[in-house]
Amino acid sequence: MELSPSMVVEVASNSAAGFGLRLVARLIDLIFGLLLIALGSELGSLLLHALASRGSVHGDWGAATRMLTPAGVAWSLLGGLLYCVTAEAVGGATLGKCILRLRVTSEDLTPSTFKGALVRNLALCVDALGVPAYRAMSGSLMSQRMGDQWSHTVVLRAHSVPPDSRKSTGLLVLGVLGSSALWVLCIALSGVLRAL
Repeated sequence: MELSPSMVVEVASNSAAGFGLRLVARLIDLIFGLLLIALGSELGSLLLHALASRGSVHGDWGAATRMLTPAGVAWSLLGGLLYCVTAEAVGGATLGKCILRLRVTSEDLTPSTFKGALVRNLALCVDALGVPAYRAMSGSLMSQRMGDQWSHTVVLRAHSVPPDSRKSTGLLVLGVLGSSALWVLCIALSGVLRAL
């Protein structure tokens, strides 16, 4: 069922997630991310230990698993970006959004796309759900932060997403689990690559 432009605006403006709700979703994702980073770091240590026992890695390979280095931070940020983009593109939501029953869609209420998810998450460098995001969302009929405006996306309450635009529960689970695995692997491989 295709909605008229006026119906799209009405649905999106009446059920768009506000700043506070989206901030809580982002905080849930940050806490979850810390757990994924710890898991990835442990997996990286196990891989490096296995490589060292085979003689493939020499020297202080333990230093490569430290995350508080410029390279470690860069890999963590890359993993976080991959997590958000993949979860939103595949299933329409990250874990934080799932818990709070929020979904990312395109402005026309069609399913979210990879490009939309990428642009809106790269824009966190600019608005990061702080004052710039609050100001942008306050002035937007559909509560869009700058990243949403640039990517033509909107964050809605899940029950308001039209049935044709809803991603299945299977895709939602696949998006969150697959993106989580990407973040863990990104962290684990960062230590391995730095040690080689």
